[in-house]
Amino acid sequence: MLGMSANHPFQMPLYVIGLMSGTSADGIDAALVKTDGTYLERTTYTLHQPYRDEVAEAIHRARRAYNDYLSDKKSAGWLALAIAEDHATAVQKLVAMASDISPDIIGFHGQTLYHNPQMRQTIQLGDAGTLSQLTGLPVIYDFRAADIAAGGQGAPLAPIYHQMLLSQAKCDLPAGFLNIGGVANLSYCDASGYVEGYDIGPGNGLLDDFVCQHFALPFDDRGKLAAQGRPSMPFIQTALSHPFFSQSGPRSLDRNEFDSLLNIAEFTSLSVYDQIASLTCFTAYAIELAIHNVPVPPKIIVAAGGGIYNDVMMGHLKDRLGEKVRLVTAEHIGAPSDMVEAELIGFLAARYIADLPSSFPSTTGVASPQICGKLLYPSQRQKP
Repeated sequence: MLGMSANHPFQMPLYVIGLMSGTSADGIDAALVKTDGTYLERTTYTLHQPYRDEVAEAIHRARRAYNDYLSDKKSAGWLALAIAEDHATAVQKLVAMASDISPDIIGFHGQTLYHNPQMRQTIQLGDAGTLSQLTGLPVIYDFRAADIAAGGQGAPLAPIYHQMLLSQAKCDLPAGFLNIGGVANLSYCDASGYVEGYDIGPGNGLLDDFVCQHFALPFDDRGKLAAQGRPSMPFIQTALSHPFFSQSGPRSLDRNEFDSLLNIAEFTSLSVYDQIASLTCFTAYAIELAIHNVPVPPKIIVAAGGGIYNDVMMGHLKDRLGEKVRLVTAEHIGAPSDMVEAELIGFLAARYIADLPSSFPSTTGVASPQICGKLLYPSQRQKP
């Protein structure tokens, strides 16, 4: 167990509130954890705080046209402030719930609007200074900047956390941790301590956006819409020929990377239910492709994220993996699927305080391991 960091006046381990809002912008996940950046203990305190309607709508507008939005300083400033205010509401509610614990710091990821690994550009919007002032707590934020500045892709940052989860659960190695969020990502860990990780495909983002457009629903609940259609193998084969799937090693994605697939003939010729079925199956095939290409076949894959609640997607994935790999959800190892990303941000915040790296050559392609984050106290303002 670590003691006090040489660079920061915090006594380890810390009680950290981890905050995460995915690209769906459905709201903020908040988890209070105890961690020193090498292990993690859960408390009973978690919550999901929806964004205010006007904030969620502004996030979606900004994500669709981020350049135009960010060039409007007034609108971008309002949105950064509003995102921080809604995160502060989540923190205040969680602190009220956890009256027996005094949190030390907040880990704040911010709201991702754009991620372009080829250009080494990433945008996570949110005013950390306002969050710190409204909550009275120090905030660790801007986790991706140091990695990008050192030549990395800025993502994924989860592999070191996934390695810790698999180790604490004493999973048979090699093993993988799969998160099916707006983008799907996979971490691979072996018994030697080696870890690698990468974004691997569309996750739920492409499907959710399509369902929202055609049915005014935020997602396909349990895969009920997909179950009414049949997946098109010609579309899936064409989709898997996307240049992204020829890449190997560290790689990351923007949520909108695969939008162009919705315009190809193999897709537009389908009925809407067959289109949804095809997008659902495409995600499963892309995940199986990534699992097939890890260094040594994993004995177990632990899955989390919104995709695990899509019964059709998980059914396709189980069919693709067959008897080769055991597929379980995060609950099987004692982790809450809905809160693993909030826990991740809390864990990364503690690693920053402990001067431990969170990105590595085998995860983001950075030249050397990087300590990720910036620290703000309530009396300070966020640095650009």
